[in-house]
Amino acid sequence: MAAPFHVFIKDGDALAEVDAVLGALAARGVSREASGFAKYMHVVQAKQTVVMIESRESALSAELRGRAGWREPGDVPLK
Repeated sequence: MAAPFHVFIKDGDALAEVDAVLGALAARGVSREASGFAKYMHVVQAKQTVVMIESRESALSAELRGRAGWREPGDVPLK
């Protein structure tokens, strides 16, 4: 069984923002797979974007954590 994904949530449709972050990581030599990216979706009924990432320590997690509006629901605060 695969490990559970780490999740980030942002209000509204932020798919283009995630694509831009993935593009910036690619420009630095970090592929989508290496960034920890698993999948994303804009949940229209909830008016939120959900990003699933392989781990909270991944490059994509670090990038989203540093941007305004992204939340990590139910997560333990970083030490």
